[in-house]
Amino acid sequence: MTRRVIFLDIDGVLAPIRQWDRYGDLDPACIQVLNEIAARGGADVVVSFTWRYGKTIAELQEILDAAGFTGRVLDKTPTGALGADRGEEIAAWLAEHAVSGYVIVDDHVDMGELRTHLVLTHPAHGLQPADAPRAIATLMRPNRWRTAVPRQGSARDEIGRS
Repeated sequence: MTRRVIFLDIDGVLAPIRQWDRYGDLDPACIQVLNEIAARGGADVVVSFTWRYGKTIAELQEILDAAGFTGRVLDKTPTGALGADRGEEIAAWLAEHAVSGYVIVDDHVDMGELRTHLVLTHPAHGLQPADAPRAIATLMRPNRWRTAVPRQGSARDEIGRS
């Protein structure tokens, strides 16, 4: 089954960073914008933020639900090799999952080839109502990313060699 997904960062997106050394709490106004994007875009969330480390999908869902999120946390991106940027981790997730559309909502631009799917937020403000139409339009664009590309050393590689 193909689906649409929102690759979601937290700090600077749902939790505005008010001071350089202090991260904020989840902002209900930012969560409401995320709810609109998820509902109108028919999309689930894939967490692509460091909060995913050591947390299950259910725990991530609970954290977002407690802040007013009404959508579904589908998954989290894989932990990349040391030094891998978020774009590479998202690309690895896309290589293993069929999606009909996706958007990346982040306050960092390190997305490589995927930057055309990025809705960049200002870290001090987070996700804003003006970001919703662009995010929804990006979700609705046909996915041109190559999906289900086997990673080197995967089981698919072995099948191809037999």
